[in-house]
Amino acid sequence: MSEAVGEGSCSKKTKKTDASDPEVVLGHRVVQTRDVKWLCVPDIYQKLHRPNLYDIGGTYMHEVADYWFMFKSEQVGNIFLLHLFICNHTESCFTVAVSCNSTLKVDKKNKIVYLQQYHKEFEFKKVPEMFHSYLTTYNFTDIDVELFKDKNLYIAVNFPCDTKGISLDVINRIKINHDCGALLTDPIDSDFTIESADGGKFKIHKVILAAHSEVFKAMLKEETAESQNSYVKLVDVSEEDLRGMLEYIYTGTVKDVENVNFANLLMLADRYNLQGLCELSQYALSEQLGLDNAFDILVISDMYDSDFLKNEALKFIKTNPEVLDCATFKEINSPALIRELCTYLAK
Repeated sequence: MSEAVGEGSCSKKTKKTDASDPEVVLGHRVVQTRDVKWLCVPDIYQKLHRPNLYDIGGTYMHEVADYWFMFKSEQVGNIFLLHLFICNHTESCFTVAVSCNSTLKVDKKNKIVYLQQYHKEFEFKKVPEMFHSYLTTYNFTDIDVELFKDKNLYIAVNFPCDTKGISLDVINRIKINHDCGALLTDPIDSDFTIESADGGKFKIHKVILAAHSEVFKAMLKEETAESQNSYVKLVDVSEEDLRGMLEYIYTGTVKDVENVNFANLLMLADRYNLQGLCELSQYALSEQLGLDNAFDILVISDMYDSDFLKNEALKFIKTNPEVLDCATFKEINSPALIRELCTYLAK
């Protein structure tokens, strides 16, 4: 198989769907390239245990085949590998984005396992017709693979802006020009003030908050006291946490990830219905898992119904049983969470 390797950069998408949705690639069903959001791999448990080359399905421009996806499964010891490829039906330049790591989120109700929804973009230039280009490799432990039993694997995918022939440099310049971060540091035409519990004041723009959060949208309606006074004080939110939330709302990310309390940001994301910040906080907390905080993060995930984060915490605890000796284990006061933990460890 001939291969072309693309250069990557990261972005994210958050929408979830199911296998009956026109945004899901599955076999020969017609999914438009501009609409695609997921690649569905049925019977993934069996396919990982039977190393081979497998078709996933493709996308179309109207009724004409455009791209086709396939993967090669491989097992090395206790590690299971999934090598993802794309084939373009015509000679072209294109950019495709897929899940950027092997982190899993389990939807037991719908029998789906999702790969992390943060994308990595791959740019390909002048790829010959019907060329099989390598995208990325996902790796799973035997514990991960057990989660795949009787479930489908969903890999996030899209074609950013359907930008055939447009370079990533141009795309990135457009993104920078539409970043509202400058309005947070230099709040020209601000029309509202938010104050933190410790006195930090931020001049912001109602329209930006309302566009990102239904909770803020309701708070800022004309008849509310907050809207009429153009001011609100969040009595239980620190200046640092408020700054982090506003930075996300204005820019779509949080830059100083090493010095941000993502547990607090997850709480704010839940309170103000900021789905993107919720997913970012879960991912950041999963990357911070350690022997000293695994149970704290498990409790946080349970408190905010964060399935992805809970699954990562449970996997960490099972892989590192010495964490059961920590004092925080004895401080868990939720019988339901204890039962869930014991059930997971007994698998």
